[in-house]
Amino acid sequence: MFENLPHQAGDLVAERYRLISVLGQGGFGVTYTAEDIDTHQQFAIKQMSLKGMTNWKQLELFEREAQVLSQLEHPAIPNYIDYFQTDTEGDRYYYIVQELASGKSLAELVGQGWQATQVEVKQIALQVLEVLKYLHALTPPIIHRDIKPQNIIRNDDGQIYLVDFGAVQNVYHSTMMGSTVVGTYGYMAPEHFQGKAIPATDLYSLGATLLFLLTHCSPADLPRKRLKIDFGSVVKLDPAFADWLDLMLEPVVEDRFCSAQDAISVLLQPTVSRSLAGDVAQTIQQPPGSKINLYKTKTSVTIHIPPVGLPWKSVQQKCLKLWFDLLMLIILLMLLEHIMPPLVLGGVSIISGMIWVGMMASVLFDIVGHTHLKIDPKHFRLLWRLKFPGLKYVRGGRTADLIRVKCITTSRSKAKYCALITKGNQYNFGMQLSSSEKNWLVKEIGDFLISQQN
Repeated sequence: MFENLPHQAGDLVAERYRLISVLGQGGFGVTYTAEDIDTHQQFAIKQMSLKGMTNWKQLELFEREAQVLSQLEHPAIPNYIDYFQTDTEGDRYYYIVQELASGKSLAELVGQGWQATQVEVKQIALQVLEVLKYLHALTPPIIHRDIKPQNIIRNDDGQIYLVDFGAVQNVYHSTMMGSTVVGTYGYMAPEHFQGKAIPATDLYSLGATLLFLLTHCSPADLPRKRLKIDFGSVVKLDPAFADWLDLMLEPVVEDRFCSAQDAISVLLQPTVSRSLAGDVAQTIQQPPGSKINLYKTKTSVTIHIPPVGLPWKSVQQKCLKLWFDLLMLIILLMLLEHIMPPLVLGGVSIISGMIWVGMMASVLFDIVGHTHLKIDPKHFRLLWRLKFPGLKYVRGGRTADLIRVKCITTSRSKAKYCALITKGNQYNFGMQLSSSEKNWLVKEIGDFLISQQN
């Protein structure tokens, strides 16, 4: 057990902790079970050696783990006890001491033949989601980044503990300073491979972990369809739970649950339609200062989005940019006049002009544009209107054809819209609104559509 390790059973660390056994061994170091020689209480001690490091990033992650653990206080996270270092003639060792979580890892339990029922898997999911809700609500939010069966401990009473924060990252550090790709293949969300870590990243990893419990297969070995894990061909689940797990495993982060609370709410309310749940499942109030008018009855919902307006300085900046773009366009066309056939040049001119007019219309709509949406049991109608110069555009369809309402981000412009989705069409609106207003509208519309199904 202690072969080729820097410590042996019975070794005394810091003249206080006597090592008993090896709990686990990873890329950064070794975790031991140890006993305090004074209190006889057992602890988990994670050790890393300076000599064994391959780069300084490992030390940074180890120190960050200690720092984060010292700030956490949750019954499902073993308490932080101490962080220290010791020196020998040939090396320096770093240690993190935590309370010992009783039980076995989910990986160990499955390895011993444990077959978790759907009820047990749901209970595990809810417990881990509560921990994630706590971590993600911190300032800045803490992202675990390495949720997997080996890092979730379950005791005989079914109590869950989340351990090994060696890959932990806060959103500020990930966004502002760049992020190291740390995680476990098969359990990592697609955006994780690009160094991006957000709360929804942990949700994907949890979904993959739950899938491992249900199939006893690594998620990396399961069949895929269009980059998404196709678990329906491997395990048969209750339809509502299958829909919920399907959302957890969405490869596109915008299609996944936005938060742990979203996932909890839908898991506890299996009657909520997956297709109409939208991006936000929790109760949301209209954001302070919002000028949106929403009127809802048992049979209809009516929404009026007035012009958001733009500060005069912003109007000046956008108009200046539009005129600059127009000037550049004219210069470009003058240069192309000598090298392109007249017919091709005319086509380029028309397309370029249409793009410029569209940009100008977008600025104009922000200043004086109104959006109206009405949905009743039979039809929905979406109207965009410019009081000046009196233009309007209407789209709509049958309410029964709506299969989903959600917030989406376009792949090209990265603009975020509210979207009503049918099998054949997508109706985008509300781009000019704040994110909180978009989420609120999606929730309200989704609730109304669900009410019409009952």
